[in-house]
Amino acid sequence: MKKLFISVVTGLFILILTGCAASSTSPVGVNCDYRQEKPLWEMPLDCQGR
Repeated sequence: MKKLFISVVTGLFILILTGCAASSTSPVGVNCDYRQEKPLWEMPLDCQGR
C-alpha cells in the first residue's frame, strides 16, 4: 500500500511539473502582432526576444 501511495504522489508531482513547464513555453506558430497595443511583457516570450 505504501508503494502505491508513493507511486501516485510521484506521478502527480511529475504531471504538475510538466504542466508548469508547458505553460511557460510558446507554441510553434506564435502570432507576434504588435498592433494589438499590448504591453511587451504580456506578449509571448518569443515576441519579447527572450
